[in-house]
Amino acid sequence: MGQAASCRSSHCRTRHRQREKRSLLQSFPDLTHLPPELAVQVLSHLDATDLCLAACVNEYWCDLANVEPLWKGLCYNRWGSVSAYNTDLPLQHSYKQLYMILDNGTLTFTGDPREGISYLVSTGVLVDSPEAIALFIHNTSALDWHSLRRFLQDRLDVLDCLIQLHDYTDLFLPDSLRRFFSLIPAPNERGQFLETLLDKFSDRYLECNHQVAMDKDTVFVVCYSLILLSVDLTSPHVKNKMSKREFIRNLRQATTGVSDELLGHMYDNIYLTGHVATNYK
Repeated sequence: MGQAASCRSSHCRTRHRQREKRSLLQSFPDLTHLPPELAVQVLSHLDATDLCLAACVNEYWCDLANVEPLWKGLCYNRWGSVSAYNTDLPLQHSYKQLYMILDNGTLTFTGDPREGISYLVSTGVLVDSPEAIALFIHNTSALDWHSLRRFLQDRLDVLDCLIQLHDYTDLFLPDSLRRFFSLIPAPNERGQFLETLLDKFSDRYLECNHQVAMDKDTVFVVCYSLILLSVDLTSPHVKNKMSKREFIRNLRQATTGVSDELLGHMYDNIYLTGHVATNYK
């Protein structure tokens, strides 16, 4: 008796869902009944995969789904700066073709970063210069984070150009460092690459903030200490957390020209806002 009631209830739910689905399909307007401009506006909310599927519905939908503005928007939304967008360069591909090339290059980058960039250069999509590659990286979030770290570790010329695109004007040092590591992947552990990143960051931070009364060595030491403090305060494996007094005392001995009050504010920033480099363990 209970099983029969359960089956009837399940059957009713299935029929109800089917009716809702039919009602939704009936309420969705056929694009053939809309003005072409409005139909394209509807399709502009689709991603590349769904747009390709829409093109398979019928010939009319296929024509709509392949208009240049749709694919141009998809290109610019995913890759904000590509050499091929430059109006001084002839566009050798349609924007749909360009999207497919960029997508293929992005996937290739995940497995082999150098090969991915070489592919984009060989297809004429990207100019082979550190500045153009840095601008490409700076304006996309599509690249695999770990592969990007490998690439930048290998191409320090691109890293230099990339950091020059960052602006830390009037930003508190811990917030600047946090932004830096939101744009450039931090290494998983201490080592030469972390020191290289902090060295380059220190230069750029001081370039953006001439009024700061710290020299480069002091900025470097403070940044390194902020990373270690971040690990100390956020790691569940560290039972005895560093106190503000200990942090100030340690840096007072290692730096000059940094007041205890400023160091205290930096400690509070890490304590309240969190890790400056979430990739770093």
